[in-house]
Amino acid sequence: MLRFLQMSFLIMVAVVTFNGCNGRLFSYKGATITQQDHMVQLQQGDQQGVWKTNELALNYHYQLTPEALKIAGTVNLVGGFATGFSSVDRLVVQLLFLDNQGTVIDNVIVYSADYHHSTKYIPMNFDRTIHIPANTHAISFTYDGTLSGGGYDSTGVSIGNFPR
Repeated sequence: MLRFLQMSFLIMVAVVTFNGCNGRLFSYKGATITQQDHMVQLQQGDQQGVWKTNELALNYHYQLTPEALKIAGTVNLVGGFATGFSSVDRLVVQLLFLDNQGTVIDNVIVYSADYHHSTKYIPMNFDRTIHIPANTHAISFTYDGTLSGGGYDSTGVSIGNFPR
């Protein structure tokens, strides 16, 4: 029991220390989206589209209400990332709420996979209803992940797209 408490304490200290050095570990608040094509202006009614980088494409469908955003979609690897790797070792996709200047107001996780999620299960689906923060005019996405060949000595690659 004492060993468990010691390990828990060390892990907690490490997380707090790391978060202190990197204020964006859990939040992108205050960061800015600089690419206009990565900002999706929110509109009333049923809307759909594709948000894409050279690594990942999100096909989304949303419905905007005064209080919430109901958003669903699929996460797909694109190009060589879709064919060259057999395992998603870790992938976190977050929805970013933006003000009229492209500054992040808040962020929430819409999709998460870990521990050797086979690429056979792509596309990866998400479906969320999320409270909309005040002054939200647009949305965007960010992601961070690791892909591998799936074997013991397989080659891995990190992928990611982050606001500045």
